[in-house]
Amino acid sequence: MTAIDDKKVTLLALLDLSAAFDCVDHDILLSRLQSRFGLDGAVLSWIRSFLTDRTQRVGFGGRLSAEIALIFGVPQGSVLDPSCFCSTRPNCSTSSRLLD
Repeated sequence: MTAIDDKKVTLLALLDLSAAFDCVDHDILLSRLQSRFGLDGAVLSWIRSFLTDRTQRVGFGGRLSAEIALIFGVPQGSVLDPSCFCSTRPNCSTSSRLLD
């Protein structure tokens, strides 16, 4: 608070990653899991089935919207979500194991 008290220029930058998982492209994710981590066969098929055929709808005022297919995003709350998101970012550390 000293800079503000002294009337100096003060800057605060905030980065909100709360919706970061919503932007993960499934095809890119699967491709990178195969090329970076060497996943293939049954494991890659399992992750593909985990991501595909997901839908979303919104309820408001007692009414439901039509279902839409989700082609982006990683299901949140799973053990895979941080690793899956991180594997799509070019400068994200991949030193941690994918499936702890």
